Amino acid sequence: MTGLTAGKLPPAMMAKLLRHFAVSDPSLKLGPAMGEDAAAIRLDGGRYLIVKTDPVTFTTHRAAQLLLEVNANDVATRGARPRYLQVAAFFPPGTTAAAITRYFVQLQTQAKRMGVTITGGHTEVTDAVTRPILVGNMLGFVPSKRLLSTADAKAGDVLVMTGAAGIEGTAILAHDHGRQIAAAFGQASRRAAQRLAVVPGISVVEAASIAAAMGAHAMHDPTEGGVGAAIHEMAYAAGLRANVQIDQIPVLKITADICRLFRINPLGLTSSGALLIALGPRNASRLIRRLNQAGIAAAAIGRFETGSGVTARSQGKPSRLPWFKRDEILRVRAD
Repeated sequence: MTGLTAGKLPPAMMAKLLRHFAVSDPSLKLGPAMGEDAAAIRLDGGRYLIVKTDPVTFTTHRAAQLLLEVNANDVATRGARPRYLQVAAFFPPGTTAAAITRYFVQLQTQAKRMGVTITGGHTEVTDAVTRPILVGNMLGFVPSKRLLSTADAKAGDVLVMTGAAGIEGTAILAHDHGRQIAAAFGQASRRAAQRLAVVPGISVVEAASIAAAMGAHAMHDPTEGGVGAAIHEMAYAAGLRANVQIDQIPVLKITADICRLFRINPLGLTSSGALLIALGPRNASRLIRRLNQAGIAAAAIGRFETGSGVTARSQGKPSRLPWFKRDEILRVRAD
């Protein structure tokens, strides 16, 4: 058998592996499952503890900020407020004390900005890594009546998306391949692409909070594999079919341009900064208006219905939205 390539495990393999984690503990409300963003553990007093672990592996640029934001996003999809973070930091031999100190300062600065407390973790210099790797474990709390999951979309729900596809991936590519992008589109475009990590940014905590308050049934944070993989994960988790209008999925012009340059699909590009929300049709238009009033771009991109998988249309014709088993950013790195 051939070895695996870089990226997430293939969906079929992941689903098979997760079946080994049979859960008998009644306190675990949400455990290991395909597409679920974070676990939920039942506490006394009608609350759940939300637990999430995620690393930053695609880039070292703004790694500390990314670590906090991507973990906070997943906690927020459960309807919870991110509160505490444990960090495991691994540095290759030869990393200077000054460089490690910068990571720690950046972690604390971003944590303070987000109202998150760093409670500890582990730091190590090891030849097991060739560049700095940060792994975060984020905790938060949510009242039992407001707990959300990826799997709770209902047939007839509208699929609303905030932000745009590939924001995070665009910013990473602009930093790691800036010269090539500047040569193709100019320095102003390169800088604009890099700035996407800040404006609109990759946090969806506010959007998730608004959606939870307005009756969302389910939420999912598109990360590795992009919006395409996330929609498939959401449909799989709910046991439904997602019917998607590809033309309605927001893609920024700079993202589309850069993806054409590297011959990749923006719908498979890591997409922190977007949020997928399933909610009843009566509330969908109200939610989009409320998000827009808060300065958050949002659009209805499809519906959930009985069945399985994902069907798609583009320009009025049947189309295909693949389950991206490998993030498109890795194709650029491979080239």
